[in-house]
Amino acid sequence: MTSILESIASQFGPEIVGKLGSALGADAGAVNKGLGALGPLLLNGMSSLAGTPSGAEQLMKALPQGGSGLLSGLLGSVFSGGGTSALGGGMLSSLLGPGINAVSASISRAVGFNVAPLLSLAAPAALGAVAKMVKDRGLNAGSIGSALAAEKQAFFDDPAQAESAALVKAALAAGDKAATQIHGYGAEWSRVQAAPAAALMLVATSDLSGPVGSIKEVQAAAKALSDAARKADPASVIGAAFGSGIDTDMMKQVRELAPTKDKLIEIVKAGASSVAAKDPAHAGAYKAAILSVAQAAPEASKEGGFLGIGGTLVSKDEQAALDQLRAVLS
Repeated sequence: MTSILESIASQFGPEIVGKLGSALGADAGAVNKGLGALGPLLLNGMSSLAGTPSGAEQLMKALPQGGSGLLSGLLGSVFSGGGTSALGGGMLSSLLGPGINAVSASISRAVGFNVAPLLSLAAPAALGAVAKMVKDRGLNAGSIGSALAAEKQAFFDDPAQAESAALVKAALAAGDKAATQIHGYGAEWSRVQAAPAAALMLVATSDLSGPVGSIKEVQAAAKALSDAARKADPASVIGAAFGSGIDTDMMKQVRELAPTKDKLIEIVKAGASSVAAKDPAHAGAYKAAILSVAQAAPEASKEGGFLGIGGTLVSKDEQAALDQLRAVLS
């Protein structure tokens, strides 16, 4: 009988892994290593969720009703260059907890690339694999928990999976530490997490580059943030806040919190102040991460000129926005 992890792996054949590697800037070996940790990580989360009656019901409701359209759609988004954001945020958070960014950062650091988009693909693949298991074995909310627990235990008991198991355990430990830290920030955490996106929006909207330039700016900013998170301790404030990079959920949150440029500055200032007060040892690195995002955006495309010829790398208005950010973060 095919296991859940085997079922997940079967959805990522060599051709898909190769395309994912090209889209994510990683070789096939790194992508496979990432999948080898993300599958068990999600299995662990589903097993924990299904360990309670209410959690089992929640998981059963989240399972797809046949077909792989969701996974196919997400793959299409990655291959077309659109990338992905966290899958439905809510379900992934239910599976991996509030420290999800630190979990992602831990795996990213181990495999050498940002695994957040890969996690968004592995999640529907995992849910599809569980849906197949439920159908094949005739499981229900009362029996799914024990079935998942048995599969999880089989993975951790398998000597051949020792390397992947170590990655999973390290990621879970980082997630637990990050969750404790996030709890300590309380309501201030949303601004701590939103500051890079606020800085990006402040600079990007100071001198609009047009559709192509804007895409390049967001991609460059996202890479700068994920690079900063990958270099940091996954359980640090940087890993906990930025481990998944900049995604559509984060940008949406910032638009809701800050409809004006003054509000954007307030978010950056509030985030920096909170970290300085609660985690002074990482305050400098936190500010540096925000500035790296802000700097990467305008440098990604030239402003002015004609078809990019004769333009400036950073326009006068963008430079003014950068100077304003530096003043706030000094």
